[in-house]
Amino acid sequence: MTATRTRYGLTALLLDELRPYEGRLGASLRMALCCVLVVVLAMSQQVPEAALSCYLIFFASRDNAASGILIAIALIIAASVGILLGLVFLQFAADEPMLRLGLMAAFTFGGMYFSVATRAGPIAATVGFVFAFVMTLYDFVPIPELLSRGLSWMWVVVFFPMAVLILVNALIGPNPATLVRKSIGKRLRASAALLRGEAGADAEAQELLEEPASELASPARLGALFGFHSKAEAQRLGAMMPEVQALLVEALAAGEDRTLAQGLDRLARTIEERRDVDPGWRLSAASGGTAPLAKRAENLAGLWSGRVPLPPPEKVAAEPADTFTNPAYMQFALKTMLAVFITYGIYTARNWFEIHTAMITCFYVALGSTGETLHKAALRIAGCIIGAAMGIASIVFLMPHMTDIGHLLLLVAAGSFIAAWVANGSSLVQYMGWQMALAFFLCVLQGFGPAFDIDVATNRILGILIGNVVVTVVFLWLWPVSVSAGTALHLGRAVRGLADALRRAGGNLASILPELDAARRLARLSAFEASRLRVRSPLLPHAKTIMAASEEATSGIARLRLLRDRPRYLFGAPRCVKAATLAQEASAARFLDDAAWAILAPEPEAMTMLDQSLSRSFDTLARLERQLAHAPRRASWRRDLEATARSYRDLLEGFSLTVGAL
Repeated sequence: MTATRTRYGLTALLLDELRPYEGRLGASLRMALCCVLVVVLAMSQQVPEAALSCYLIFFASRDNAASGILIAIALIIAASVGILLGLVFLQFAADEPMLRLGLMAAFTFGGMYFSVATRAGPIAATVGFVFAFVMTLYDFVPIPELLSRGLSWMWVVVFFPMAVLILVNALIGPNPATLVRKSIGKRLRASAALLRGEAGADAEAQELLEEPASELASPARLGALFGFHSKAEAQRLGAMMPEVQALLVEALAAGEDRTLAQGLDRLARTIEERRDVDPGWRLSAASGGTAPLAKRAENLAGLWSGRVPLPPPEKVAAEPADTFTNPAYMQFALKTMLAVFITYGIYTARNWFEIHTAMITCFYVALGSTGETLHKAALRIAGCIIGAAMGIASIVFLMPHMTDIGHLLLLVAAGSFIAAWVANGSSLVQYMGWQMALAFFLCVLQGFGPAFDIDVATNRILGILIGNVVVTVVFLWLWPVSVSAGTALHLGRAVRGLADALRRAGGNLASILPELDAARRLARLSAFEASRLRVRSPLLPHAKTIMAASEEATSGIARLRLLRDRPRYLFGAPRCVKAATLAQEASAARFLDDAAWAILAPEPEAMTMLDQSLSRSFDTLARLERQLAHAPRRASWRRDLEATARSYRDLLEGFSLTVGAL
């Protein structure tokens, strides 16, 4: 969860990203506490690489206790596997430099390949990184016994900060069930604010709808896994999240209803405080236009109380598996491997192991597209400079006056809190906070006493900068991948979701805005790409127009669905009128399907098909409007038909402008 963005421009964006939101202070304080505990253990037990241990706290921290515990366990397992494999392979590869290089290449390639081609993600990358790094250590510690002992300490360096993180999360971490209940309550209150017509309610609702329901509900499932609440409650909360998101979408399109708003506020309090719903209590609507919202809210109350049975798990169509067929995965792994070997060659050729952070940087900067990689590299460089300035200033001005470990702990607490505050922002600034922390820790945590050697800090920071430069050059010139492909994928999903939602047995409209938000984020990152990449993309110049039309269509389709769900909708209308509305629904949905296809494959044939589909949909709309023209003035169903025709015309005209731009 992040602060709502209200201003634009770089300075305004940074101010928005740094301002407080609910939970940010607590998360930053917990991360700082974990870092302090790690330093206490490292200094008292003389565990090396305290800076890396503290950085792992940032890497593994999450916004709820269950997710933090899970990622900590996963990192312990990944580090154990990587170090164990490294020890095994070093037994017969220690005296064979070419074999060690071959194993290093194989695990780097494999780890990065499976990090993007499978759901293993960061875990696969971590295994590959640990193994590859182990293979390089023999160059600087050529005695097998010392190297084995060093690798044992390396496991400790990973294990004990993760153990601290697990302990802190178990004792004072945010309860995932409580967070999910608060999330549901916040959306119910936002819906109530919309129904009261409060100023700023639209913007808050749009921001809440950009978070996917599946991600919002996942802490509840993890909470049940680790015993924070029962499995039955986790299932209820998981079933309620898509419903409350759908309610919020519909509230955006509905009119005012203060009676229903009052009921939603009461339901929000009931769920947040984990109380039972009164058996005789019912939500009521003041008008037929908001009656579908009251029905959905009743269903939510029934799910919470257990009176309504849980719906069957939603079947998500599995996308075609391309783990071993997509060439982009191989290209990504090869680019990362090349960057790793370039940085490895730089510091081994000069026997300059102090800048080995250059190789480490390659593993954690590389992302699928050029725009994402360069954005992340820019954040790491900025964070590195800020963190280094904090650390060097501490060495020069504060370290000479420190007399005991208490002073060091205060310094670590202050520095880690500042970095954690930045790291708890959105993905636009998160990596900058991580890098601030790493650079700061590398400066002030050099050994088991006060740090006065600036050269150690500057060498490691120089390594980070070299790694960023190498990754930037490699990803910019070798198989550059524009963010346009990812933008098109998310836009296509959003428009296809609109088509599904328009049909009678349609999907949830709340799934569309997260896709649009992901597309908007990627389109923004195109600014980090070379102009030659942006020029090649037929989509990026029109992405903003398509997003605006899709957002407008989301509200329009929500109004249509509310209209269709009204009691006595088109009651008494002739069969030909009802047939005309069904034909228009099918025609508009087919047009949206074609639009989704044209976004993913913007060839001339697809655009021709899209023009024809739009023309047919306007023809169907003309027939519907002729039915309206011949409808009796006093017919009770005429108002429903008029609102339906107007909604379809707004929908098609909004998209016709987009088609014209394309």
